[in-house]
Amino acid sequence: MSKLVNFMGYSCRVVVSRYTYGNTPCLNLISTLDGSPVATATVNLIDYNLQPPENCCFIKNYAENQGILSALTSAEIIKPLGQTVQFGPFNCQAHLCELSPSLLAQLSS
Repeated sequence: MSKLVNFMGYSCRVVVSRYTYGNTPCLNLISTLDGSPVATATVNLIDYNLQPPENCCFIKNYAENQGILSALTSAEIIKPLGQTVQFGPFNCQAHLCELSPSLLAQLSS
């Protein structure tokens, strides 16, 4: 069973999948209350020729996702690797993070 994450006042479970385009991990936060989507934690940067290493993802921690990096780290869902990448016309930043072993197990099943 996956760990719960508190984000923006919501209790969420994390659903891991892969983006169709680029095949990188995608993390979605789903409300435990009613199953509605709360946030997509990751960002797919394949169009910018940026692909995370195996077992890693890029986390979007700005705009509507402000604070998601801390929430996922506290819940031991991800481990920040201390690297950021800049992308897009506004030089947005994404954080390179390693997925937890439990998420990797879900991803491979």
